[in-house]
Amino acid sequence: MKGVILAGGTGSRLFPSTKVTNKHLIPVFNRPMILYPVETLKNSGVREILVITCAEDIGNFMRLLGSGTEHGVDITYKIQDGSGGIAQALGLAEAFAAGDNIAMILADNIFEDDFAEEVMRFRSGAQIFVKKVEDPERFGVVEIDDANIVRSIEEKPAAPKSDLVQTGFFLYDHRVFDFIRAINPSERGELEITDVNNLYLKKNELRAREFHGMWIDAGTHESLLEASILAQEAFDPERIKLRRAQQSLREKPAEVTPRITLGVVTHNSAKYLIPCLESLQEQNYEHKEIVVFDNNSTDDTLQILEKKFPDIQVLQSEENRGFAYGHNQILRETENTYYACINVDCILQPNFLSELVKEIERKPIFGSASGKIKYWDFATYLSGASSKGKTNFLDTVGIKILKSHRFEDIGQGEVDYGQYDEPRDVFGMSGAAVLYRRKALEDVAFENEHGEKEYFDESMFMYKEDVDLAYRLQWAGWKSRYNPLSVAYHDRTVGGKYRSALDLIRNRLKKSRAVNQRSYLNHRILLQKNFSNAFSTDIRGATWWYNFKVFLYILFFETELLGVWWKIFRMRKRLRAWRESMPRRVSKAEIEKFMES
Repeated sequence: MKGVILAGGTGSRLFPSTKVTNKHLIPVFNRPMILYPVETLKNSGVREILVITCAEDIGNFMRLLGSGTEHGVDITYKIQDGSGGIAQALGLAEAFAAGDNIAMILADNIFEDDFAEEVMRFRSGAQIFVKKVEDPERFGVVEIDDANIVRSIEEKPAAPKSDLVQTGFFLYDHRVFDFIRAINPSERGELEITDVNNLYLKKNELRAREFHGMWIDAGTHESLLEASILAQEAFDPERIKLRRAQQSLREKPAEVTPRITLGVVTHNSAKYLIPCLESLQEQNYEHKEIVVFDNNSTDDTLQILEKKFPDIQVLQSEENRGFAYGHNQILRETENTYYACINVDCILQPNFLSELVKEIERKPIFGSASGKIKYWDFATYLSGASSKGKTNFLDTVGIKILKSHRFEDIGQGEVDYGQYDEPRDVFGMSGAAVLYRRKALEDVAFENEHGEKEYFDESMFMYKEDVDLAYRLQWAGWKSRYNPLSVAYHDRTVGGKYRSALDLIRNRLKKSRAVNQRSYLNHRILLQKNFSNAFSTDIRGATWWYNFKVFLYILFFETELLGVWWKIFRMRKRLRAWRESMPRRVSKAEIEKFMES
């Protein structure tokens, strides 16, 4: 079998980058994009490769790839004049194929898997490779039967028949060139590869194979960023080693699953300790360690840990250093693939972690994940009721950011009737129970004046540090994922949703002066780091107006909070250093799309 890489096109969706180079020469992680399809073909057993591109770029491809010897393949080149579609470009490979079967790959498609077994077994007809996605309406949707024979292919349908979509890797027998000559240009004047596939489909000779490894079509700025993260993750030596272990130990998948550190920070938390830690120990995910950081508790917390949980690692502080410092210290002492930040006033359903790992492993761009967190009626739990205080009222299914830069817990106070039963991307996750990818945390961490990494901002002590981290992860391109199959229960002691200024005042009156001061300070800190003057006029105006109203309220009713501004002034160097060190890989528009009115 011979291979064909299609690397033409104008790359208009990647302007202005593609004004100076072909999009398939743009770096993805640590090498030009074109090298990934070369590697995919080579690992699939294909050594003779034809690269088809446009006349103005062929010299650059030749300088990069040469004859292919450096990459263990034999490469030749062909020029595609104009833009005649994928099928038209493939038709240029007829002489190169010389009667052999063809493996064709689009140069902007990056695969974690190779297709060696399918290439070896392929004899005739056509075979496409499909992947389950959440938004199939954006792709060519494929419907298959139990024998993997394709029943239908629809291009970007309004009502998809399945969640399987066609990717950019194809196997064809030698008849493909006859089929290309038999089709007519589409409405956009191009020869479409879907029309070729439909000719095979009519003969009942089009098969599909679903694969489960990571895949990305790097055709936009956003997907290009995702492709870089995918490549870093998928082709990391440790992940390759893990994948090989999985292949050789399929009967023991638990032996090669990524390890999780579950971090719990305590301070006089004796009443919650037993139900919380027991729910962590009862998780059906085996590869985990539980680490507790105690902030100088003066109740029975340490005695309970020593007596009832002797196998759990405990770190201690001689003073109360706060939520952020506690979790940072656990992270500094551990190095597992994932970190689960768990509030001590939470209990988790047994599958909470396993379902989150499944979800976050789906895409390497997912930097955090959490689930459906409901209210835990702790008084009912203490009464010994069989319900253990578990309610059907929602506490949070993620963090919402408003145009005014207020932040709310999605769904808070609502009865759960299934309105949040679909997985989705959200702005961020509540720190009550959330799973973080370690690589994402390392990416956005800040090295403080003591040379220590801060993942959570320790100047925030407690409250809103999870919002700040969510914001920084978004700027760096890491997505946050909600999975409704993961359920936990939280006894929220501070918080509340408010829709108006009056609601805000009522909510503040319920809280202590210290809590209000800390909350206001932390809000100013996260704005100093994350707010951008490049946001749209709508966002800047809404944020200014909201913060002006808060300032007027403080000026007349909580004047003691004016001291926060002096604290912010004294922190200016630290905040500037953190802001300047923050990776900002996404556009302002990507952040704004999460902002609601």
